[in-house]
Order: sequence, then structure tokens, then C-alpha cells
Amino acid sequence: MMEKIYNGDIHDKFNLGSKSFLQVNSCGINFSWENPIITFRKRGRIDYHIVYVSEGCCEAEYDTETIVMKKGGFVLYPPNMPQRYKLNENSKTVWLHFNGYMAEKILDEAKLDCGVHKISFSAPVEKMLIQLISEHNRSLFVSNEKGILLSLLYTLGKLVNNIYSTDSKINDCISFIVTNYSSQISVRELAAYCNLSRGRFMHLFRETAGMPPHSYQQMLRINNSKTMLSSTDLSIAEISRLSGYDDPLYFSRLFKKITGLSPKQFRENTADLSERD
Repeated sequence: MMEKIYNGDIHDKFNLGSKSFLQVNSCGINFSWENPIITFRKRGRIDYHIVYVSEGCCEAEYDTETIVMKKGGFVLYPPNMPQRYKLNENSKTVWLHFNGYMAEKILDEAKLDCGVHKISFSAPVEKMLIQLISEHNRSLFVSNEKGILLSLLYTLGKLVNNIYSTDSKINDCISFIVTNYSSQISVRELAAYCNLSRGRFMHLFRETAGMPPHSYQQMLRINNSKTMLSSTDLSIAEISRLSGYDDPLYFSRLFKKITGLSPKQFRENTADLSERD
């Protein structure tokens, strides 16, 4: 069986530094239905790299050890670490490269360590990765990709630390909230979809996501607003509306309560940090 070889040291086009607080450099999907694919980078990259196994299995080398990752498993390579992984036949991975001057702090807050992680498959994670690819390929001025990436990293952190469970219908609801976070969402309708009482649904959702549905949606909204504050010149009122809040004053109070900074202060701080890089 012929193996396909990808030498990232030669072929990578988007191995980029960043002056943004968080940045997606590239992302995509690899299929190996007929032949295994071996990817290596002897010098590593200057950004972080996630390879998530969506189907089949992938063998990843990390610190000279080779570890087999099955569906749901992933490897997170830090900057400047040599990389080598083999996508076996009849397998699929979703991958992304990211960096930013806040990337290390965000990973620390998410409790997401670099290395190989063997976890169960998560539909919300795959959903966010596919959304990330879609957003990254859009040419619109306002993109949600940084907000999605923030949510993805925190979600992976919860999975790695066994905070999430794998109930399929609850995961479907999480995926629905990820996709529609800026809209009004009915907890009663989500509970009905799961054939559960509202109370039982709230209990299982909190057990799965680590927080109630409203708080999870709020996290997605605030993450997306951080993205727009740091990477666009949109007014705070417009960012409030795009994040799902009709009242800019309420949005500003909520943002400060959660982050400790007003939207204006957050924008100024991220601008100052970017200029120092």
C-alpha cells in the first residue's frame, strides 16, 4: 500500500506570526480513503497545531513517543516542536493552525495542555471545527472564526478534564446553540427535543457542558464580541447587536461583569498589547 507524504517544511504556505490576540492561520480536512498520509515537519511551526480524528485513526508522534488516536482523539502541538503523524487508510482528520499573543494564556485558562489526548468523539467539537473552516474561507469583513476558536479551545479543555459527557441528544443541543448563539433559544424546545422535562434537561445539560444553556450561550456571545472588539472598528452598539444583545448598555454591563473590563477598555488593552509585539 502506497503512502502519501506531505513535507510541511516545504509545502506549508501559512506558517505565520500574529499581532492579533488570536488568529487562525489555516484549517481544513484530510481524507485517506485509499492510502495512508504521513505528514511531518522537522522544524515544527511557529504556531499551534490541532489534529482532530473525525473518522478512523491517526498515529501521532509526540516527544519521540508514537500514540494511536482513535475517533475523537486529538493532538495539540506547541510552536517549534517537530511534528509527525500518520493518517491511516479509511480515516479523516480535521486540523487547524492558530496563534496570537493571547494564545498561551487562553490555553492555560481553558486547562488545555499540549500533547495527545484520547477522548470520546464529540459532535459539538466537530461542528465547531467545520464552522471554523467555513468562516475562515469567507471574505466578509466580520468573521466569527475567532469566537468559534475560543469556544472550541474551552470545549476541548472541558472534554480533556472530563467535564463533558457524551450524551448524543445533549450534544446535539450544544451544537444547535453553537450555530445559533446570537438568536433567542427556547430551553423548553430543547428539552422537548430530548424528550425530557425542563428540570431534567437543565441538570443533564449542566452535567455535560459544565454550565446551564443560558450561560453556555452567553459564553459564545461574549467570546464573539471579544473577537469583534479586537479585530474590527465596529461600534460597540453594532457589536452588541451582532452578538445577540439589542441593548448596548446591558451588553456593556454584562461584558464588564464577565471580563472585568468595559468593551472600550478591552478594545484599548488588546490594541496596546498588539502594538508591543
